Amino acid sequence: MNFVADRMLGKLAKQLRMLGYDTIYYRGEEAYRLIKLAREEGRVILTRNTKLLPRTPEDRIVRITEDRPSLQIRELIQKGYISLSEDNLLSRCLLCNVLLDDIPREEAEGKVPDFIFYQQKEFYQCPQCLRIYWQGSHQENMLKRIEQLKNFGQAPNVKPCT
Repeated sequence: MNFVADRMLGKLAKQLRMLGYDTIYYRGEEAYRLIKLAREEGRVILTRNTKLLPRTPEDRIVRITEDRPSLQIRELIQKGYISLSEDNLLSRCLLCNVLLDDIPREEAEGKVPDFIFYQQKEFYQCPQCLRIYWQGSHQENMLKRIEQLKNFGQAPNVKPCT
């Protein structure tokens, strides 16, 4: 499922990208443009705006009630909009939303700190912004957060994702 998060949900957009979900962060204020973008790209709108209403039956709008991004992720799990599949974890650029490419280790030399280059074997790069990613403490922390969310997803009151 693809999403467009409105300007109130920037941190949620980044968390969804971390989980591998194609998520655009819409910074604009015009509701018409947000809805138009969602329609054109077949995206679900994520918003905290209680005044944003679907204009046609195909408009899919999910109102997020929680304040904190981790609770917002849990809310999306409970509502059945996302699941925590390990297949797509950490596969997108957190800034650009573009799928990352594997790059040869030699291409990262001089573009990452020396100690990182010598410690790491695998590197990934965003083809759009050229940011380089590797398996470091940031990734370990993200995986811990994901594991916590998975444990939450096993609670008996959680509805399964479709």
